[in-house]
Amino acid sequence: MSSIRVLDDHLVNRIAAGEVVERPASVVKELVENALDAGASTIDVTVEDGGRRRIVVADDGSGMERDDALLALERHATSKLRSFEDLAAIGTLGFRGEALPAIAAVCRFVLRTAARDGHGTEIEVRGGKIAAVREIAFTRGTTIECGSLFFNVPARRKFLKAPPTELSHVVKLAGSYALARPAVRFRLDHDGRRLLDAAVAADRRERLAQVHGRGIADKLVPFELVRPGLSVSGFAGRPVDALPRRDAQHLFVNGRRVQDRLLAHAIGQAYGDTTPRGSFPAAFVFVEIDPAAVDVNVHPQKSEVRFARSAEVHDVVREAVARALPAPRAIPTLSELRPVETPSSAYEVREPSAPPPSLLDDGSPAAIVGRKATPLAQYKDSYIVAQDAEGIVLVDQHVAHERVLYEKYLADAERGEVAVQRLLFPATLEVTAEQAVVVEDEREEFRRLGILVEPFGDGAVRIDGVPSIAKDVPPARLVGELLGEAARAKSASTGSAVLRRKVVTSAACQAAIKVNYPLTREGMQALLDGLFATENPTTCPHGRPILFRLTLEEIERAFRRR
Repeated sequence: MSSIRVLDDHLVNRIAAGEVVERPASVVKELVENALDAGASTIDVTVEDGGRRRIVVADDGSGMERDDALLALERHATSKLRSFEDLAAIGTLGFRGEALPAIAAVCRFVLRTAARDGHGTEIEVRGGKIAAVREIAFTRGTTIECGSLFFNVPARRKFLKAPPTELSHVVKLAGSYALARPAVRFRLDHDGRRLLDAAVAADRRERLAQVHGRGIADKLVPFELVRPGLSVSGFAGRPVDALPRRDAQHLFVNGRRVQDRLLAHAIGQAYGDTTPRGSFPAAFVFVEIDPAAVDVNVHPQKSEVRFARSAEVHDVVREAVARALPAPRAIPTLSELRPVETPSSAYEVREPSAPPPSLLDDGSPAAIVGRKATPLAQYKDSYIVAQDAEGIVLVDQHVAHERVLYEKYLADAERGEVAVQRLLFPATLEVTAEQAVVVEDEREEFRRLGILVEPFGDGAVRIDGVPSIAKDVPPARLVGELLGEAARAKSASTGSAVLRRKVVTSAACQAAIKVNYPLTREGMQALLDGLFATENPTTCPHGRPILFRLTLEEIERAFRRR
């Protein structure tokens, strides 16, 4: 007797459901995508008990005739592919032809549809088997009702989370597709309560306000970058608003919400050192690309993509997001001030033990850039009070100078042009065994960074030179901290680029002027000019805020002039 047999269609559909239908939000996703592909201008989603008891998705799209409706419940039946060549340039959200039969296999399923007003079809499916087909009076469009999800697959049903958790996934998904399609009206109801009512929006910023609230939408900085065959647009969150989780990053490719490591990495590189370690800024990134240049068929739930020109896509996304960060909108006002969620040890500053280095060797005013701020005073010998075209600006002089030094030092290091201050009398420093290994392994990298250090017997190194930007910091203290950062980076198996940034960050922090240090007006102006010439003037390399603005509107409101 043969041990190999062909599975019956009912079991095949249940297996497919395991890949396509993970939770109520999976059902909503597939049905909303079908509605969008059908050209719907309004989509209504209704869920009960977090979607466990009932899910209804209704649209006013093209609808289906009776025969097409029946055929749509067969596996691999689709109106979106005609040939193998179509698979190489998919322009629709759905295309596999698995969603409806997979969903119908694990719930009490009712499909009502009409291709023209008044003449509709209703199909009832119970656990994957058609129970009834009847003609009904129905308006153009499609409504699909899914009840008792996983009623016939108890092993799957027991893995569903509590209703609030399942509902949160549905809400996020509905919001995502509303963001992707501002020209479509989206409504979401749960247990008789309306959670989302997004009318047709004029643009994506208006849709952002509908979905996430005006307060969040107004803080986001728009960006757009167009290259041949590739367009990247969206909104970037301010570095100071970064949170210790990544769920505020929304990525779309040709209108499809995706989870993509390449795009996430590009966003991370764009923000670079402007946010605290372990925190993630909000980002809404919309990539439009030739469908033939992206493969959307790499995941059963179509949540991942693969780009034919991945390096180009990565670089364009990184550049587009990075361009938004120096915008005036990225500067928070004092009324928005909130604690930054990051370890306080990252912000430790020390009293100066020597006069500060020159504030700026070269550089000129540029844009937040494009702005010129004029110093008015120094408060507590620590904060610069200045004015610009929009109001009063308060600047933390230590982290501002740290940002200026960091960007200059890093740029010089990447060009191999770091100025070195050779020591008239070499200094010696005791090191740990781990630090000694780092000195041996990274000697050329240290030399590139302007740190001339050599082994000097057992447990010690000799320092012959330091980067000129930190020439006023005691050499042993400077190199000791740099070796500590390098050793930690090395133990974490990071690459040379990460090690370089950590060393540069530590050196800039040590070399920057400290709090409680008086500055002349010329010194304050030089520091402001240098800050506004940097790429990221809003946060220091550790992610700490550099400046805040008290707007003219806030001032006038406080004095009741508005």
